Amino acid sequence: MPNYAFSKNRRLLKASEYKEVFDRNRLKVAHPKLLLLALPNNLSHSRLGLVIAKKNIPTAVGRNRVKRVVRETFRNFDFPLALDIVFLARKGTDQLSSKEMNLLLHQSWCRLQLRCESMGDSNA
Repeated sequence: MPNYAFSKNRRLLKASEYKEVFDRNRLKVAHPKLLLLALPNNLSHSRLGLVIAKKNIPTAVGRNRVKRVVRETFRNFDFPLALDIVFLARKGTDQLSSKEMNLLLHQSWCRLQLRCESMGDSNA
């Protein structure tokens, strides 16, 4: 049975881990409502970091909702490579309905997965 927990080893925790992804990202998925930056890591699993600015999503309820949905969709997705991923919310992300947000995130994770696979093909 798969483990859907989101423990500390599945998160980016330190500023240095975020900085490395920002500085050296090799994969990017952009959308007007979000940005995903990713960098392959040397672990056996992918890790997620969230950047949800108060400037872009003013209410705590909105920020928490976005974080909850992003974590949930990330846990249910399997990447071919172990990645460090930073999710950045842009203005209006909190205005999406739950259905729209889930669909957008699923599409974004799929786009990231396709880029991982094409990156793996180019390295072979």
